[in-house]
Amino acid sequence: MNEKNIQTVALEELWKQNTDGHLPVLLEIFNPDIKWGDDELEQENMYLRVIDDSNPVVYKGKRYIPARFDFTPPEENGKTVGNASITLSAIDSRVVQMLRSIELQCEVTVMAMFAKKETESGSSTYMFYPLDHLKTKMNSATYSRTTAQLNLVFKDVLKLNVPRDRATKNKLPSVNPNA
Repeated sequence: MNEKNIQTVALEELWKQNTDGHLPVLLEIFNPDIKWGDDELEQENMYLRVIDDSNPVVYKGKRYIPARFDFTPPEENGKTVGNASITLSAIDSRVVQMLRSIELQCEVTVMAMFAKKETESGSSTYMFYPLDHLKTKMNSATYSRTTAQLNLVFKDVLKLNVPRDRATKNKLPSVNPNA
């Protein structure tokens, strides 16, 4: 589900004139069929986590490996919500092989973040502030040697066309027309 509540702390950091932060996107793929070898890419079984950056990061104790990806958001026409896609590139061929081997439908979470480098006592860490996230399912994918295109579908409830109407005094007598 798409979430639009942005933390006040994140907004304060974004509105600063000279901030040294950036806006990475984190991608988490969950599937019970995902199995990693011993300490392979430092990923947990059932998860593939990547960040749209050139460096790996740890967020909430979970390691995100670097990759390059493009997110194509779903098309919305006021009546329906279409599908979206993510194209992962510059990924390890082991990741592509692992994704090809899974059979069950994957759950995909895309998280937009604001990341700011904090330096304390000579060591640097990143503080992450969530901006938005989207949770969906991957219904199909296509692969090349170092690229994966994931086709994402949303819950059927998002595709419903819900009729709407205006509340007027004639339709709803308790409506105050002067309010």
